Amino acid sequence: MCIMENMSPKIQKIKSLEKALNLLELLSDSNELRITEISKNLNIGITTVYRMLSTLKYHGYVIQNKKTLKYHLGYKLFILGNRVQNTFDLLNIVIPFLQSLSKKTNEGINFSILEGRETVCLSKIESPEILRTDIKIGTKIPAHCTAVGKAILAFLPEEKLMMLYGNENDRLDTPTINSISSVMKLKECLKKIRKNGYAIDKEEYQIGIHCLGVPILNAKGISIAGISVTGPSSRFDLSNINKLKNTLMIISKDISDQLNR
Repeated sequence: MCIMENMSPKIQKIKSLEKALNLLELLSDSNELRITEISKNLNIGITTVYRMLSTLKYHGYVIQNKKTLKYHLGYKLFILGNRVQNTFDLLNIVIPFLQSLSKKTNEGINFSILEGRETVCLSKIESPEILRTDIKIGTKIPAHCTAVGKAILAFLPEEKLMMLYGNENDRLDTPTINSISSVMKLKECLKKIRKNGYAIDKEEYQIGIHCLGVPILNAKGISIAGISVTGPSSRFDLSNINKLKNTLMIISKDISDQLNR
């Protein structure tokens, strides 16, 4: 994954969502609360509180005690919390490998996951070189434009890939002239990546930037994340990429093996 640092956009708040989040935080500090207690604490009308609770209850984020009629946090938050914890556990495993890779290559190292049709950077190590690429943690980039994104996509179950890219006639965003422009071309590319075990981004997201990416696989051989090496095309050229690809695939296997013990 590769991108030059950009200015952060101005944050725009959604008031109704903010109220719902405040409600969840209030419940997290309490065992159970009545609608009237929630209304008083948040200074929100009872009708609004009832609507928010009904929606959160429907989706499993809150549960109503049938005896007391009070509300408390639901199972869905427990499930999401476990997923977050699993991500942190994965980070603890991955970071030493990223540090080792950084010392070996002197290029930018990124650890990313897939969110919809985009990759999200969760951890990074910047290159010590003056000429370097940078990406902010949390940055989202179209998966089809990046090496790490394509590496993750290539090892998804077929049904998951169909959910994301079901229509082969769909056109894809093309940040550069080298970007993959259609779902059909993307799927052809993913077949090669699945066979090779790695993916390359040759100026597909940004001109002058090359990337090499590999997936991190679970015990079933399904991708759950990916790591990539990123550098200026003038330095991180195809010759250096070819020299590094086997090392990166070995690191990917080592991480996967450690994760799946």
